[in-house]
Amino acid sequence: MFKPARPRIAGLIGSCLLSLLALASTAYAGAPQAFDARYHLAVDGWPDADIEHRVSREGGHWLSEMHANVAVAGGNESSRFIEDGDQLRALSYRSNYRMLGVGKDYRLGQEQLAQVPDRQTALINLARQAQESHCRSDCSVRFIDYKGREETMDWRSIDNVPVAVNGQTVEAPTIKLQNPDKQDRYMVISFHPEIPGLILRLDYFKHDEQVSRMSLSSLEQH
Repeated sequence: MFKPARPRIAGLIGSCLLSLLALASTAYAGAPQAFDARYHLAVDGWPDADIEHRVSREGGHWLSEMHANVAVAGGNESSRFIEDGDQLRALSYRSNYRMLGVGKDYRLGQEQLAQVPDRQTALINLARQAQESHCRSDCSVRFIDYKGREETMDWRSIDNVPVAVNGQTVEAPTIKLQNPDKQDRYMVISFHPEIPGLILRLDYFKHDEQVSRMSLSSLEQH
């Protein structure tokens, strides 16, 4: 973005929804914004697919949701979070993955997310950090995956990338994200410069060869 059945589809979709990671405490400029987006996903060895990404305001909290279907497999995840000063605080997280109608549901509660957010909440924070500042080396992030396991990854800013969005070209803040224990693979992610959490493009590489790409295909702001 792999092992058989459920772990494989969880890894596939998770790697694309993926770098939904938590950042160390930092002052962020951009407030969350509501939007509906659709991404096109192309993965070597799999049929192309669409991923729906929605961020909305519900009463006193925000909701971030992603849904994906790849042939006979699919998955979705959602997170509720609130603004807490300059940070976002995760309240709950849910996900499920299916292969041929068989799968499993996962849930994380506020107690599990007290120190490190889930990856949906963290995606907003990651985008805000990329918009606000640059990290050229030695940056690390922690996150809680869909099974509640804490992991650490390295990231750094690279040059902004021009991307066409609804007929206009924007300079997209772009980062390289890599698991320090898997040096043979990494992701290059471009975010919208003004809408936290909106991915414009995500390229995944193994052994320096691109094996998947996720790109924005439609956007509606609210």
